[in-house]
Amino acid sequence: MKKAPMLLFVILFICISITAWAEEPIKIGVVMNLTGPWASIDGPATRGIQLAAEQVNEEGGILGRPIELVVVDTKADQAEVVAATIRLIESENVVALIGYCDTHWVNIAAPLAREYDIPFITPGATHPRMPERNSAWLISFGDNAQAAVVAEYAVHDLGLTRGVIWIDTACDFCVAVSAYFADVLENLGGEVVYEDYFETTWTDFSGMVARLKGFQDQGQVDFVYPSAIPGNAGLIVRQLREGGVTIPIFSADGLDTPLLVEVGGEHAEGVVFASHISLEDPDPKIQQWVADYEEMFGFPPETSFASVGTDSILVLKEAIETIGEVDPARIPEGLGMIDGFEGISGVYSYTDGTQVPTKTVSVIEVQDGIFVTLRQVYPDPETLPDPTVAN
Repeated sequence: MKKAPMLLFVILFICISITAWAEEPIKIGVVMNLTGPWASIDGPATRGIQLAAEQVNEEGGILGRPIELVVVDTKADQAEVVAATIRLIESENVVALIGYCDTHWVNIAAPLAREYDIPFITPGATHPRMPERNSAWLISFGDNAQAAVVAEYAVHDLGLTRGVIWIDTACDFCVAVSAYFADVLENLGGEVVYEDYFETTWTDFSGMVARLKGFQDQGQVDFVYPSAIPGNAGLIVRQLREGGVTIPIFSADGLDTPLLVEVGGEHAEGVVFASHISLEDPDPKIQQWVADYEEMFGFPPETSFASVGTDSILVLKEAIETIGEVDPARIPEGLGMIDGFEGISGVYSYTDGTQVPTKTVSVIEVQDGIFVTLRQVYPDPETLPDPTVAN
């Protein structure tokens, strides 16, 4: 008879232990460049992540456990990226890493995560060959997709076929998206008149502008495609227009930054670029997300990179709940089982063995200082470049 109280005590202890374990937070590491030239897109992506984590926790968490984000600003410094990635894995014991809106930084962090068997999800980096090189899972479309959609718009809708491509040779993303754009343009019957080259740290593009203006004035070119990062997008556009270049400017999602208008001013008018979603899309789901973001942070989403930040958490949650356990080694298995999952920035499926989702691409134009969506389409499979076109 005396054993009964002891048995009850043991049962009570087990129940308390199970409850405590069930409520133990799921740690997710977030590495972003929140200062430096990438801050204008990594910042919104991070806030999108924070919004999603808060909402998931309000709804009961993942498998009954709350999310705990451990966010590190790596300051666009390679040593900081390495140190933060290792610390989050070894000291913070995160179950997954979410990081960066640019390929260069993912190429540093993701291989480290792979060594520890920790899944790495990138909200905004877009090089379609990252999975084969560093095992990263993309939330965004590939560079080949966004290049194809803009090239199709230039050639099919506007009848512009002769382009000049400006390439930032210090930026992996810029080199890749330029190669894909050139491939599509030529396959559509267009022509790359010439390529010009610069580096991320440049602030004076006058020589390149003068060369382009010469071709323009002789009627030899129809448009220019500067593959640029957020930190110099507005500066390039401003110098192009101030230097007398009047032909259309097309680009990729590196221009989806408030800096395009803040720095470019009136010269940003009419610039067209690809990006992830239309923030003014009347879809109630998107508008509710926009309202939630503004309520949490006091201002609306600055760019569509905030949406892919949110989807990073939602996709990770779906993967964990699919496998039914919080096991870093099995999360990739869960990701690979996602089929038709609806996020904010698109519908996600990885079941065909790819780690790059097939999603719509938005074509954005600056009108009166506002980013206005011209169209939102899937790239034509007939013109979509093979990922191996770019290194």
